[in-house]
Amino acid sequence: MSTEPKRKFGVVVVGVGRAGSVRIRDLKDPHSSAFLNLIGYVSRRELGSLDNVRQISLEDALRSQEVDVAYICTESSSHEDYIRQFLQAGKHVLVEYPMALSFAAAQELWELAAQKGRVLHEEHIELLMEEFEFLKREVAGKELLKGSLRFT
Repeated sequence: MSTEPKRKFGVVVVGVGRAGSVRIRDLKDPHSSAFLNLIGYVSRRELGSLDNVRQISLEDALRSQEVDVAYICTESSSHEDYIRQFLQAGKHVLVEYPMALSFAAAQELWELAAQKGRVLHEEHIELLMEEFEFLKREVAGKELLKGSLRFT
């Protein structure tokens, strides 16, 4: 049985900060991205090629028939706008936490994804990084003396 997929999803990474750079690194690894094909990255800055990955404009990413999925790795305040643009263009979206700055906006984006028949996935890449694993090991078995969580 062949492990090679019949079709790879074309991916564009929006933002090349810490999260975007990690996404690009992982997408270039053939063992971790067997079903994904890195098409390029989008940045507000003119950077050219990064680590042999070409920069493409936002407009080209939105129009491209090659691009199936956008990974949104920008600052939180721009997530909502990028998600909306890519969903309207018929692309699937993976976005770093938080998806939006308000519950109402997040609900609207989920509804738009459902209308378009597209996947909208929110992820927190820091939970996958070595530093988080280190912190989990450090607190394992320890008792929390005082603390609180607040979700709004």
